[in-house]
Amino acid sequence: MSGFVVWFTGLSGAGKSTLGAMLAAELRTRGVHVEVLDGDEVRTHLSKGLGFSREDRDTNVRRIGFVAKLVARSGACAITGAISPFRAIRDEQRAAIGRFVEVYCCASIDALADRDPKGLYRKALAGEIKGFTGIDDPYEPPASPEVTVYTDRESKEESLAKIVGKLEELGYVPAAKGNTTAVRAKQTSTLLARPHGGELVLRAAAPGLREMLAERARSRTVIDLDAEAEVDIDLLATGALSPLKGFLGEKDFLRVAREMRLENGLPWPVPITLAVSEEAALLLQIGAEAALRARDGRIVAVIEVNDLYRPKVALAGRTLAGPLGDVDPDLARHEARGPVLVGGEVHVIEPVRRAEPSVHDPATTRAMLATRGFVTVAGIRTRTLPRRAEEHLAKVALEVTGGLWIQAIEALEGERGPEAASLSTRLRCHEVLVERYFPVERVVLSAGLPARFGGGRQAVLDAIVCQNHGCSHAILVGSTYAGGVSGAERAFRVYAPGELGVVPLCFEDAFHSTRTNSMATSRSAPGDASTWITATEAEILAMITRGQAPPPEVLRREVAEVLAAEPRSRP
Repeated sequence: MSGFVVWFTGLSGAGKSTLGAMLAAELRTRGVHVEVLDGDEVRTHLSKGLGFSREDRDTNVRRIGFVAKLVARSGACAITGAISPFRAIRDEQRAAIGRFVEVYCCASIDALADRDPKGLYRKALAGEIKGFTGIDDPYEPPASPEVTVYTDRESKEESLAKIVGKLEELGYVPAAKGNTTAVRAKQTSTLLARPHGGELVLRAAAPGLREMLAERARSRTVIDLDAEAEVDIDLLATGALSPLKGFLGEKDFLRVAREMRLENGLPWPVPITLAVSEEAALLLQIGAEAALRARDGRIVAVIEVNDLYRPKVALAGRTLAGPLGDVDPDLARHEARGPVLVGGEVHVIEPVRRAEPSVHDPATTRAMLATRGFVTVAGIRTRTLPRRAEEHLAKVALEVTGGLWIQAIEALEGERGPEAASLSTRLRCHEVLVERYFPVERVVLSAGLPARFGGGRQAVLDAIVCQNHGCSHAILVGSTYAGGVSGAERAFRVYAPGELGVVPLCFEDAFHSTRTNSMATSRSAPGDASTWITATEAEILAMITRGQAPPPEVLRREVAEVLAAEPRSRP
């Protein structure tokens, strides 16, 4: 099919970016190549230096339109999300592009003010901000858009359906045949799941650039990383956190907190932040670079500082509950992170953790999965020993997918209990289990970087990391997350079906049921907890330390033998 442009217009906060991201996800499932031209990203790169006068705004829109026309000319779909407040310049782009679909995101000022996390509308209405589009600066609604969506009274799904319906009516996209799930399954049967956002975004500097960055870093202000930021640096370097390019600025932080989306509308559950002290913040300058120093004294990365903000000031004393409600451990953790947060793109000079053969980055994992011919793959990031419970759930997932990816990881430093087995020991336990009790040709096993403990938001992030490694499905076990399996399921319901390119498989914890004499969960076995045979990792290690064999219903003998050789390894 020929290319086309979907031009979203509407006031700030009206839902342009969110619907644009949802539309991009839907079109990709139908085999349409999509490029999203986000307004903020265009301002940062294509239109850097332009102000907000009428002339500069028109220039910005013309630049967006030119790039969108090139994308459409190549046969793809370009989705734009700038406010583009003036009708004449939008009509100019329509005439130049031809296959042009204007989508007007309409919402009342009162609704926009209520959903505005930074309170800019209320400040503009009070006269504290001047030149605010829609308040004291003009916005000209389209005279006859192809689609009008009323985002203050329609659900996101209803608005998306209207847009897709118009594109089908115009013949710009193929109509979905049968139910969406079946169509999606058919279309994804030819390749591994795409990375979140469409492509792996690796922030590791190319070899020729590393020396130059290292030299520049010597004269830059230094930011000291904590344990959490060190892990994030390595994840950003390898593309595991795709499509992030660095640490979140204030706009992204607030929208992730409130809506579990980036400012460009793409689903993203957890703020990835870089915290500094007030004293350190005084030495930083927006627009300048800073060097990032690991706790061992090495300069490992450079950040382009584009934002400095204080979470508590940004929230202005409000509790920003977000879509998961007041009890949200992931949000509470990051509201308290600071006192100052630094936003900006990161260029990684060298990894914080030395490379180990057992740690496979997303690109390597994808190559391994593709070499085996997998199409659908269930991934699990496991923080515990491979008990019979985990074995059971992995095999259930393997019944519905072509392959299984197991990544053994640690809890983040400061969250690990002294009873935990070491990562190397747990990895060896997984190896033994896979060798004896799984079809080895269908399983890929690796180690991974430490992960945070959290609630439903963390479950979504784990699923995205699995997706970035090539998985179509993510195995998520209730006890791994605060709030259990119901909290994880609730977090995934924030998004429309298909927005995330990974299918969550949320399981209650498994156990051996004495009533059925088999592995089961509370959803599938009769009887109460008195009929369950199970044990935690700490309880298993305590048994082995005492010279006691764990029950065979809990742990395979071969795994117990590995633990007996090194019963109390510490992380």
